[in-house]
Amino acid sequence: MLSTATGCFNYVPTEIGAVPPGESVRLYLTRAGVDAINEAGNEEALSTVFEPVLSGEFVRRTDADLYVRIPTVRRQVGFHTDQLGQDIRVPAGEIVQIERQEISKAKTGLLVGGAAAAITGLVVFILNDARQPDPIVPPFDPVEDRRRPVIILRFGH
Repeated sequence: MLSTATGCFNYVPTEIGAVPPGESVRLYLTRAGVDAINEAGNEEALSTVFEPVLSGEFVRRTDADLYVRIPTVRRQVGFHTDQLGQDIRVPAGEIVQIERQEISKAKTGLLVGGAAAAITGLVVFILNDARQPDPIVPPFDPVEDRRRPVIILRFGH
């Protein structure tokens, strides 16, 4: 769960029939697929910065359509958080490519290794700082302080 939340995953190409319900997917659509989603009033569901892409959770498949749940609102009650979503119907013939989310062992390993190194560094820093004696501060010498020149400025006479 932590690795998914921190982005330690990749999308890998897959077949439509190989995706189980509940799996995170990313769909690349044709122009007609984008138009079908827009006509249904779901323009905000698409990320069309570079390519028409729909990301969400695979819900089900019929002969002609795929249904993907896209996140819309996050609701929190106490410590419990629910992600509310909207099911979007996508014509199966308008999908250029489908990708499923897969945990990346390399990214997860780097995350775990980096976290372990940071914690180790912090512990070593704390232990080294605890072993250092307090620096010796020379005592205050009032005679030496009186030898410094003092300039007094008076205004308003």
